[in-house]
Amino acid sequence: MEARIYKPRRLRKGRRTVGRLYRARIKLAGDCKVRDIALQVSDKQVAQQKLNKLIQELEHESAGLIPAKVERDAAQSPLLDLITEYVNELTVLGRSEDHLRHVDKRLRRLVRECVWTRLADVTPASFQAWRKEQAGKAPKTLNEYLAVLSAFWTWLRKQSRVTANPFELVERADTRGKERIQRRALSDEEAARLLQVAGENRLAYMLPLYAGLRRNEVKTLRWSSLVLGESGGLLRIHAAVNKNRKEQALPLHPELVKVLEKKKPADGETNDLVLPNGVPKMKEVRRDLKKAGIPFLDERGRRLDYHALRTTFITRLSTMKVHPRLAMELARHSDMRLTMKTYTDAGQLPLREVIESLPGFGGDSRIDSRTLGASGQTMSPTVTENAGAEIENHTENISESHDSTSTVVLCHSEQTNGDTGFESPSLRHEFVWGISR
Repeated sequence: MEARIYKPRRLRKGRRTVGRLYRARIKLAGDCKVRDIALQVSDKQVAQQKLNKLIQELEHESAGLIPAKVERDAAQSPLLDLITEYVNELTVLGRSEDHLRHVDKRLRRLVRECVWTRLADVTPASFQAWRKEQAGKAPKTLNEYLAVLSAFWTWLRKQSRVTANPFELVERADTRGKERIQRRALSDEEAARLLQVAGENRLAYMLPLYAGLRRNEVKTLRWSSLVLGESGGLLRIHAAVNKNRKEQALPLHPELVKVLEKKKPADGETNDLVLPNGVPKMKEVRRDLKKAGIPFLDERGRRLDYHALRTTFITRLSTMKVHPRLAMELARHSDMRLTMKTYTDAGQLPLREVIESLPGFGGDSRIDSRTLGASGQTMSPTVTENAGAEIENHTENISESHDSTSTVVLCHSEQTNGDTGFESPSLRHEFVWGISR
């Protein structure tokens, strides 16, 4: 181990000068380089005492008895200052204004209601105690608070201010059956009635119904993002607007393209908003639903707000038997579970049609699985023992002419009433469930 104090010496204007304050050079056993630390004192005895204390702290850190100095300093830092620094970092990274507002608001509320002042005050136990008292908040909201807090701690760990994120081990609240806001999808008939009475809001409703756009995406959509032509339309969604932060280009439905072509001003700037008046507010949506004779809430309490139009788009992909991978791409989701579970209204799925289209088991009739055909019935007769014996008697056919061989032949035309193909049971089930390989 190397440890000593010294005053730095410099050569200035041809003269060697000695610094006024002491510094320390320390290299513990196992260190790769020497640490040079400013002691900020001019008294030699005080400098030696500070050196001894530094050596003790570094040895304790190396042995894992105490956290590193940067962690100890961060633990004593004012929590609100760290939150401000974190939000500023998110701003530099390009997070949306809505995201920044939610993060700042929720973290400061936790600090205020949990009575946290320093980083050392924040513990999973204190957060869980606060969560138990929030009877008025939905489980989904409490999970969002936990997610914000965990993301903040992950940032602190990347900054080497903490060693671990204890909130990764805190269990999320169970949201099953406890959702405050439940949406449903419009049926095709309801969507058609809504578009008929929408008036000036028709295009604002068509964009989520035909392209699955979110409210903010519709609000910020500009003509420069649209490519309209005879070969079809294309929508470019920029990464800054897209929720999954990916640049994507999606094809547009022909009916939507026609409406956009009529709406586009001939002398307008390409950077103009497609909807200069913005997205309809909730009061307008409810008014249009009432004009179309569509209830805002159904008998199960599920609502029809503007975001339900996007749910309708994704649900229609499932009802039209679109492959889940394609549906996920059109919905611009990063997780297929979000597409299939959260944004698919199971009430709109053709469950009865699927059940009724399944082949029956024929009641008392016995189905031979080896000869199951398109009609679900036995197609080829069973070869009898006599026929087998008759074939065995013609032993001369083994090495001689086959013209006299007695065989049992059943043509495909007899099996399938003239069809030349053969449909296996597995292919039949694939057709019923709409799965293409």
